[in-house]
Parts: sequence; structure tokens; C-alpha cells
Amino acid sequence: MLLENANMTSIHMDSSVSQTITRAVMNGGVLSCAKTSDKDVYSHSIWATESNIRQFTMHEGDSIVIPPGSTLTIWIFRKQAGNSTWTMDFELKEKAA
Repeated sequence: MLLENANMTSIHMDSSVSQTITRAVMNGGVLSCAKTSDKDVYSHSIWATESNIRQFTMHEGDSIVIPPGSTLTIWIFRKQAGNSTWTMDFELKEKAA
């Protein structure tokens, strides 16, 4: 689920719906992990430009800088998943155009 407000986007990811999301970040910005459903929930967040690609493992409280012209992909995981579901909330603050 994406909730957009000016240059801020809230991203709520729920493993029962989807474990991945991809979107363009044309002007660059900062991705922050605001909340997880448990301590063993984490993400692999990847940004890619025409000339570069970087992957980051993120936990609650972590942030990464995303360069302009990026494609951002986020996957969420849980170390002890079992049959449970898990969630992770992010905030994407994009630079103004």
C-alpha cells in the first residue's frame, strides 16, 4: 500500500499480500524503515541507476540515500518465518522536482 503526500510516500508491506515492491525515484531521496512487526523482520533494499547498483540490508530505524534516476526495489524477509505473516513500514522522502 502506498500513501503519497507531496514529497513523502508511506510504504506498508505485508507478507500475506506481497513481499516485494518496485518504483521509480526520479529525483532521489531517502528511504527509512519506520517500523517492523518483530525484531527478526528485515529488508533487502536495492537501488539501481543506469551506471550503478547497490543493495542494503535494512532493519527498523535504518535509512539509505537513493540517487536521482533510480529504480528502487524492496524485498521483506523474516529469519524465523514459519507460517506467520510479517509487516514492515517505510517512509520515502523524495527530493522536489
